[in-house]
Amino acid sequence: MPRRRPLWLVAALTALSLGIYLPLWLGLSWLELRQETADERMQPLWHALSLFVPGYGYWQAYQHFRLLGDQLARVGGTGKVDPLSATLGVVLWSITFLHYSTEPLFVLLDAIELSAAIGVVVYGQRALNEYWRARPGAAVAERLVDSDWLALAIAASYFAIAVLGYVSGAGN
Repeated sequence: MPRRRPLWLVAALTALSLGIYLPLWLGLSWLELRQETADERMQPLWHALSLFVPGYGYWQAYQHFRLLGDQLARVGGTGKVDPLSATLGVVLWSITFLHYSTEPLFVLLDAIELSAAIGVVVYGQRALNEYWRARPGAAVAERLVDSDWLALAIAASYFAIAVLGYVSGAGN
C-alpha cells in the first residue's frame, strides 16, 4: 500500500544506517511503483540488490529515477526528476560504501558517500511524495507505521555500534 514517507524519516534512516537504507529505499519504492504501474516484471528485491553489481546498478538507479520522473510528469506534477543527478549520487555512495576506516581520507570519503546517499533518498522520496499527492484517486496520507519506528531503532543501534567501533579503533 503506497504512503508518503516523511522526508525526515528517510533522511534519518539513511544517516543512521550509514547508507544501508539507500538500496532498501530503492526496493521499497520500486515495489510501490510496481503496484502503481501493474508491471509484474518489476522485481523490488533484485532491483535493490542490483546496486551491488558494478555498472549495472548505476543503470538500474537511472531507470528507477527515470520511471519516477515519467510517472510524476504523467499526473501533472510540478516537480522534476533528473535521473542523471540521482545516478551520480548513487555512484558517489558506492565509492566507499563497504570501506570504513579511521584514516582521514576515508573519513572524508565516507562523509561524502553518506551525504550522497541521504541526498538521493530524500530527492527520490520528495518526488514520490509529490506523485502520491498529484495522482488521481484516493489521497495517500503521509504517515509513520510501526515498522518505521522499529527501523529507526535498529538503525540507531547500528549507528551507535559503528561509532563505538570507530572511537575504539576497532575499524583499523
